[in-house]
Amino acid sequence: MYTSSTEQLLFSLDERGIATITINRSEAMNALTWEIEEELSSVFRYCSFADEVRAVVLTGAGKHFCAGGDIKKFKERIDAGEALPATGIRYVAEAARNIRRCRKPVIAMINGAASGAGSALTFACDFRVGDPRTKISAGFTSMGFSGDTNGVYTLTRILGAARATEFYMLGETLTGEEAYRIGLLTRLAEEGKLAEETEKLAAKLAASPTRALGYQKRMINQTQYADMELIQEFEESFMPACSLSEDHAEAVNAFLEKRKPRFTGK
Repeated sequence: MYTSSTEQLLFSLDERGIATITINRSEAMNALTWEIEEELSSVFRYCSFADEVRAVVLTGAGKHFCAGGDIKKFKERIDAGEALPATGIRYVAEAARNIRRCRKPVIAMINGAASGAGSALTFACDFRVGDPRTKISAGFTSMGFSGDTNGVYTLTRILGAARATEFYMLGETLTGEEAYRIGLLTRLAEEGKLAEETEKLAAKLAASPTRALGYQKRMINQTQYADMELIQEFEESFMPACSLSEDHAEAVNAFLEKRKPRFTGK
């Protein structure tokens, strides 16, 4: 069975073949680190080919799914005059791609907030389950970023270009009810029953013909996600450029100072 190399990402597998992958930084709303991103790539590669895995659930420890990037780390880099490294963009893009390319069905159990790269990870999954406490937000624009984790790409394929444009450019936050209404959530659980609803879906998938589901997913990927890798080239160029902008510095400082940012377009 898979053993995680970091305590920031937990892996478990039950007797039905349901693997649960948990981002484990609850003290930071499960904000991503390079270690988590690398481990996500690795564990989904494992799940894709491990016969004992029949279905996968991705979630976050504690009250929230994943807050995306660590804003305190953004501040440290801004003060040091350093650009966002392309390496980090590559790691999280590979994590999203390995979720999408995984030959087993993947469910995002969205407990609480999923923002920025966190929300984009859910867009790479086959199914998304939330409840009334779920909050899915774009996150990138509010930080002066263009976006990474293949989020623009995958969301466009789920909701279409017009709705994805509105979500990202306007920096929207969707409640669980809103996300379900527009087709972003696959299931909307009653409050307090998120885990139960997710388990029910995972059990059904785990009891299904795994090979057939894998072939179906490969056909879906070929028809809808064939050029996913190309987006990484844009993200690796655009995100570091945004990280050196005055607007990004203003966004981070405004967040930490708890005030509204004043963007200038520079």
